[in-house]
Amino acid sequence: MKSLHAIHLLIVFTLIAAGAVAQTETTVETTKLSGNIYHFKVTTFYPVSTVASIGPDGILLVDPGMEQSTEELLKILAGLSDQKVTTVINTHSHDHHTSMNKTLGKTAGIYAHVASVDLMKSDLDVLVEWPEEAFPTHTIVQENSFEFNGEEIRLIPVVGGHCKDDLMVYFADSKVVCTGGVLKSGSYPMVDYARGGDFRGFPALARKALNTFPRDVTFVQSHGDNFYYKDGLDYVTRLEKSIPLIKKAVDDGKDLQTILDENLLAEIASAEDAYPGRDFWIRTIYKGLTQKNNGVQKSLIAPLYYTLKDGSGIDAGAVYWNLKKSNPDQYGFNENVLNVLGYYLMGKDRIDDAIIILKLNAKEYPKSFNVYDSLGEAFMNRGNYWRAKHYYKKSLRINPQNQNGIDMLEKMKHSS
Repeated sequence: MKSLHAIHLLIVFTLIAAGAVAQTETTVETTKLSGNIYHFKVTTFYPVSTVASIGPDGILLVDPGMEQSTEELLKILAGLSDQKVTTVINTHSHDHHTSMNKTLGKTAGIYAHVASVDLMKSDLDVLVEWPEEAFPTHTIVQENSFEFNGEEIRLIPVVGGHCKDDLMVYFADSKVVCTGGVLKSGSYPMVDYARGGDFRGFPALARKALNTFPRDVTFVQSHGDNFYYKDGLDYVTRLEKSIPLIKKAVDDGKDLQTILDENLLAEIASAEDAYPGRDFWIRTIYKGLTQKNNGVQKSLIAPLYYTLKDGSGIDAGAVYWNLKKSNPDQYGFNENVLNVLGYYLMGKDRIDDAIIILKLNAKEYPKSFNVYDSLGEAFMNRGNYWRAKHYYKKSLRINPQNQNGIDMLEKMKHSS
């Protein structure tokens, strides 16, 4: 069973890229920001902002988005111009911004922070299985600029807040800024500790980034509506005020649930529904203040993936047990890792290997309803409905509210 509540969004996007999630219809909302500049809100599984410069030099795309939305976005672009996409800029390497590189990189140059290359080759990203053409051809270490369609485009690294490979992209004449994960309006930031982000320096980085540009620019955030200077200032101020409050609560010995229940950020801003939200921000800071290395451990995904690439589920299981015995504190052992690998293997039609991995997960986490739900799906995909029913029923005994298990049993009601 796949769940946004149980699995970080990045894992879900990895599953999407691996083919383990059914295709969803893509919608594109188009807004013309200036003479050459267009903003596209592209929604497939999740809304992603893409910005295009269209002119005599061709089409430049900032954060083209998910591979699943390629056809629809290219169709929209073809309706606006007969030019081809010649240049791509990635504001950071999260695959829901970059997986369209797989197609566009065959003919377009790709600009990204130099750290993006390593991040695309490590941890969860290995399941995306990037082809060589998807990697950046131009890597940025310090602020850089170039001319395209008659205006200066500035690439501005702002690293260590959201991720260690963040870039902002400034269309100087059009006064449009693509902020990536650095600036947004409303809510709070998403800090990806595993990719080099950190809350500690985020307010200073964000304020400096905001003050880099004239006050009449249009800011395009990675997810959500465009915003303006005042919105950005409210956001930065919210970060500056919130961190000391949470830190004081931790220093006073309060646990996470107490801090959440006290709603201590209510004095800064009213409740925010936008992702990642106030509680997420509190959890992020609490984790950073109370856990070694911000709670980041090595991912098991990479070593198990490379074993599965040339070996079997049995081989991967042997590597798992060896790492658990030799490096129990270095790697992040949890049920989501094995669940993701199980779905990855199902997406590759390696059902037998998926079942081996998911059985290992059930052995490790026998009290989790989700591991049995996933095993049920694997056996259903194999066509062994008796076994599938067995595991779905086991899942429901642990969690009678598991609607997916209820639905799957109903679906298989007349299957033997």
